[in-house]
Amino acid sequence: MCVATVSGCSSSPATSRTGVATTSHLSANCCERTAPRGSTTVAAPLRAPGLAIYGTLDQRDAAAVLSAAKVARSWVERTWPTKVGSAGTVTVRVAGDAAQFEQLRGGPASSGDVVASTTPAGEVILAETVLRTLTAQGRRVVLAHEITHAVLKQTQRTGLPQWVVEGSAEFTAYRFADVPAQAQTPMLARAVRAGDAPSGPPSDGSFSGTSVQLAYQQAHGYMKFLVARYGLNAWRNFVLATISGSDTAFADHFSGASAPNLRAAYAAFLNRTVGG
Repeated sequence: MCVATVSGCSSSPATSRTGVATTSHLSANCCERTAPRGSTTVAAPLRAPGLAIYGTLDQRDAAAVLSAAKVARSWVERTWPTKVGSAGTVTVRVAGDAAQFEQLRGGPASSGDVVASTTPAGEVILAETVLRTLTAQGRRVVLAHEITHAVLKQTQRTGLPQWVVEGSAEFTAYRFADVPAQAQTPMLARAVRAGDAPSGPPSDGSFSGTSVQLAYQQAHGYMKFLVARYGLNAWRNFVLATISGSDTAFADHFSGASAPNLRAAYAAFLNRTVGG
């Protein structure tokens, strides 16, 4: 399953061997304290084109989830138009409490900070804390990340490179968000400024333990580099080929290059974009 987590105003994923782990690394301006909820509930599902929102929600929360989901879906559609068009309706279920969130996502989270999951069936599950702790911008980023996994059907496949899966969702989620580059990947930016820039995409082993947040940010940073160097169309084709199981997608879609061949170019990109 895929999960999105938030710790304070940052995020870290809880990985699962039953599927693919995912997260949205939120900047400080994505978090807020909201007023207590009202008592008036609205019936679910709420529907918009391509979306169905389930959950017992008060009117303000229902409007907030629907608004964020509509924007998030539009962001994903601008990057993956054919995939969103063929995906049909994406279901978003909002849990009423921690116990229901655990039940809907198919098991306990490895962290109490988990705020969203995408199940192997492609349903997006939101914890009720998304409504209490995130700004509208934060909700949009989390939902765009998860909707990316849903429409690309990444949770239905196993054995995919984590950096491609997570980096593609992070890039899609932040592409149209009004968040500065350094705030999108703050840990990566600090590493670059400290002279400890990565030489390529993170390994699968990096997506566990204490290095998880940095791994997600490195995956995001590497995707931004590939798009800047080769263009959006080549990057999209690379991601789709990788998801389909191609072992040669990198060279096929990036002019015969390999990650080791691009070390110097990647270092220069990081210094230029987040190293200042």
